[in-house]
Amino acid sequence: MNFDLMSDLKSKKILRIGTRGTNLAVKQAEILANNIVTKKICSANDIEIIKIKSSGDFVGSSIGPYDGKGLFTKEIDQALLDDKIDIAAHSTKDIESIITDGLDLFGVLEREDPRDALITTNSFTSIENLPDNCLVGTSSPRRGAIIKSMREDIDVIEFRGNFETRIRKLIDKEVDATFLAMAGINRLSFKDCYILPIDTDTMIPAAGQGAIGLVAKIGDQRVIDIIEKLNHKESFTCILAERLVLEKFGGSCFQPIAIYSHYTGINEISITAMISNTDGSKTFKIKKVALEETIFDIASDIGQKLLKYYQEELSKATI
Repeated sequence: MNFDLMSDLKSKKILRIGTRGTNLAVKQAEILANNIVTKKICSANDIEIIKIKSSGDFVGSSIGPYDGKGLFTKEIDQALLDDKIDIAAHSTKDIESIITDGLDLFGVLEREDPRDALITTNSFTSIENLPDNCLVGTSSPRRGAIIKSMREDIDVIEFRGNFETRIRKLIDKEVDATFLAMAGINRLSFKDCYILPIDTDTMIPAAGQGAIGLVAKIGDQRVIDIIEKLNHKESFTCILAERLVLEKFGGSCFQPIAIYSHYTGINEISITAMISNTDGSKTFKIKKVALEETIFDIASDIGQKLLKYYQEELSKATI
């Protein structure tokens, strides 16, 4: 069923965007709002950004590799179910592979830079050039495992907090270096430290990294139609493929798993995935190129291969 979006919005007045209250999350919601206005879906006066505290905002210590399901999304998703907001603007990498009942990921904005970046207070040209036995802070098992696989001497420690908190800890010399997503760096126009982007072959991104995901209630056709107008189809195809790998594996963003796909031609998509133990000493990596129409079959197969490797090579070592 098609709806007259403008007239329907006038009857409801406000399009409510739900987001976490961090500076980066609010910026992402503002980017969504700007897209809505640019595409003339409604005026800025008809958009409200609603800040919601998530469980992840209160976590100050390690949450472990299998804890924290929906840590940054569940309160916002509940607000959707309770009709307190209309669209949830999430960092797609934070969205669980199995979404809350009654909700779905209906689209994404065009993906930003998906790379990770090494952040330091001194200039380094590569990870290899970091000082011997230096201290690197990260809350990501994926980043920790990859850097340990490259440099066994580096000491990786738990490093939680929002964007600003992690930068403050770095400047206060709690660590020698940390990692942040280039997408967040770009969105916040951050330039206060040395920033070294790491290519996606060296440090494969997390599934969905760099994309703003648009979640809504199943059956809310008014909002689904809006998201369809906003959705960047190429980015969404890649994101769905990455999430399918994660779904078939059964993992979350707290496991040492990385998945990244991108278009290499008009109808051709490259997809790379990696799973590792926590210290990076045992790693399985797979890369495939598929046509657009077969990418989901390939992604499903990759997910099953990752799971098989985990069961045969990693699970016994982690018990």
